[in-house]
Amino acid sequence: MSRVPGTNIRSAISMGQIMRQVIAAGKITRADELVFLRALTADIDLTREDMTMLNDLMKRMDMGLIKIVDD
Repeated sequence: MSRVPGTNIRSAISMGQIMRQVIAAGKITRADELVFLRALTADIDLTREDMTMLNDLMKRMDMGLIKIVDD
């Protein structure tokens, strides 16, 4: 797995797990949404697979396929 420079493996694992849960559930909390938005603009260590999944997640949110919930 190649990694995007600048972050640690621990954050990548956590992000990947959260993204899979969000996609499976079809909903995201505001707090998780902020984490993902920051991930898109920050220098964090994500695998290319996680970056692809993050982009897919954001597209699904834009299309309304993932609902944002207050939790």
